[in-house]
Amino acid sequence: MARVVCLGNVVRDLVFKVPSIPAVPEKLTCTDMRTQFGGIAATAAAAIVALGGDAEFWGRVGDDEVGAEAAAALRHCGVRPVLQIKSGTRSPQSAVIVDAGGERMLAAFPGVLERTPDWLPVDSLAGSGAVLADIRWTEGARALFVAARARGIPSVLDADSGDSGAIHELVDLSDHVIFSERGLAEYRNGVEREKALLQVGSARDGVVGVTLGAAGSLFCFRGRLHRFDGLPVRVVDTNGAGDVFHGAYALALARAHDWLCAVRYAGAAASLKCMRPHDWVHLPRHTEVLEFMQAFNADKGVLDSGSKEGFAGEAV
Repeated sequence: MARVVCLGNVVRDLVFKVPSIPAVPEKLTCTDMRTQFGGIAATAAAAIVALGGDAEFWGRVGDDEVGAEAAAALRHCGVRPVLQIKSGTRSPQSAVIVDAGGERMLAAFPGVLERTPDWLPVDSLAGSGAVLADIRWTEGARALFVAARARGIPSVLDADSGDSGAIHELVDLSDHVIFSERGLAEYRNGVEREKALLQVGSARDGVVGVTLGAAGSLFCFRGRLHRFDGLPVRVVDTNGAGDVFHGAYALALARAHDWLCAVRYAGAAASLKCMRPHDWVHLPRHTEVLEFMQAFNADKGVLDSGSKEGFAGEAV
């Protein structure tokens, strides 16, 4: 079973469902409310397990009730948590507002956590097929990527918005950099998308991409741009779709597939996620992703004949 180590934050989400997200501040009456756990790398780890992989989550939680609940939630979905808990720390939490069309607005509290990564068990990386990190804990991501590169393990950076300084520090340490649309805009300060991606790609080795929601994704490899169309779905909730994309992509690399196969697999997994509520128990399974890819290939002819090579019949 392919093993992926994911590093970042795990977050308790308070999710509020509303008919629409207002353009100006106002008091809203919610149609539903639930509590769940998320976080970029944590959701990626949960997605990897759902897709038949073996995932560890390395991170920090607060010395509080939320931290204990987060560890239990990770174990419940099959992820092995490797966590630091220090006295006096506080766990990350967020408020997520989701409208009837599945779009979201997020307010996040990053927690109060120790930043030193000296405790990370990097010597245990042997046998891993890939590593993945988000930008919420720069020191930890740096330590993970340096250790992975020394061992020849491919690394994936989830370059989301909110800290372009962290991306600047980590981009050259990772083999596969995948931006969110806003993350790329912040990193290149408003440079047109295709030009920005070519700039980043030409300045480093490896693969660079950006996810574009319903429009699919755009990748740059060896100075050439590659477009991947979005797959048509009825959206229920887009929250976490990017996290699933990154997790599925890293898992495909860990299964020894090339980056082209990884993008197609990740795009299908993220599309399926958008058709479901955002919680870890509803994440797509490997067989569901294969069936979805096959149906889309038959109906639309977009995925080429080699796009699923190595996926069919893969052990989960």
